[in-house]
Amino acid sequence: MSFADDIREQARTRGLPLPAPSDPEPLAALDYAVELDVKRAALGAFWTAAQLPGQPEALEPAPLPRGYRTTSKRRATNTRRGVALSFPGLPPPPDGVAASRLDPPEHVGVYARLLPLLARPSSRGLAAALNWVIVRGSRQRLTVVFNVRGFDAAVVRGGKQLGDALREAEPGVNAAFLYLDPSGSEYYLEARRPIGVLSFKRLFGPERLAVEVDGVRLRFPPTVFSQVNESLVPAMVSHARTLLAPLAGHALLDLYCGYGLFSLTVGREAARILGVDYDGPAIDAARENATEAGTRARFLAGRLTGDFVRDLPPAKDPELALLDPPRQGTAEGVIEAVAAREPARVVHVCCGTDEIPRDVSRWAAAGYRLTRAVPVDLFAGTANLETLLLFVRAR
Repeated sequence: MSFADDIREQARTRGLPLPAPSDPEPLAALDYAVELDVKRAALGAFWTAAQLPGQPEALEPAPLPRGYRTTSKRRATNTRRGVALSFPGLPPPPDGVAASRLDPPEHVGVYARLLPLLARPSSRGLAAALNWVIVRGSRQRLTVVFNVRGFDAAVVRGGKQLGDALREAEPGVNAAFLYLDPSGSEYYLEARRPIGVLSFKRLFGPERLAVEVDGVRLRFPPTVFSQVNESLVPAMVSHARTLLAPLAGHALLDLYCGYGLFSLTVGREAARILGVDYDGPAIDAARENATEAGTRARFLAGRLTGDFVRDLPPAKDPELALLDPPRQGTAEGVIEAVAAREPARVVHVCCGTDEIPRDVSRWAAAGYRLTRAVPVDLFAGTANLETLLLFVRAR
């Protein structure tokens, strides 16, 4: 059984009706205390069934469990009535915009405001090319990204005109961009864009988003990954620091480092920092953030494969490692290559519960044992958790 299946079973035993598995917010209608109870029981059942070592620790609740997503998205679908903005896999809603309990009201308001703007004749080319509309940020500092299948004169011209209209109609939106994704990827901001062609265009506004964590201000481009529930990021940083401690006198290897979230917060106590990510713009942002924070850190861009990790420079101090891979997980050979460096402790952040048994098995085969598991309700209202796993080298 999957973790989602365990959640449904726990809800069934409590007499709690849940929507169809295709619903993107299956637990959002529950009282949050009830949701936490279901998730705790489901995680315990999952752990036992998978024969994982030990038991997970107390589930860290979300300070903001509803209306929290600082990145939201809607799939654009052209219908007889015009463009509809829907959740993937679900039919277009009657009023044209999919409602949400997990997205901030400001995000849903932007989608609703966009519908008549996309229906204008000047937006026809842009509307026909739309894959996704993405809204990022919170309150009065929102950024809109139009993910499109192609750039041509009609799309760019329509984007500029729509951007001007949006800026006037929605004061909370302070930036907008076009983003090229010919594949229509489900990942919407992580697609393999064509090399050597224009793939990102600013329509208006600043080119960086910002978040402050642990007293450090971090800036990043609107296409770079950032945690979806910022209310839980301080707790995640605190847990990572505790699990890796002591960091003094150690080097920190931060894989999938993004714009430097863990490197420049947790890593401040380390003697040296090496951060690696496949996303060049994220690495550029990490370098800028390190300079602004006055933290000495080295950041490298490269596709994270086993061979790439094996070719990284050796640490000059006893090493610790942190991995925060995307939902697809680590590529074949990465865990083994990290283990070959013999870090004393490794924190592996899993954003999918079903992947935990596989990752625990791979680390065990590489000579590391799971000693702690800290689940965090990063995806409140959904059938998922984020879990920080601490692995210690077996002696």
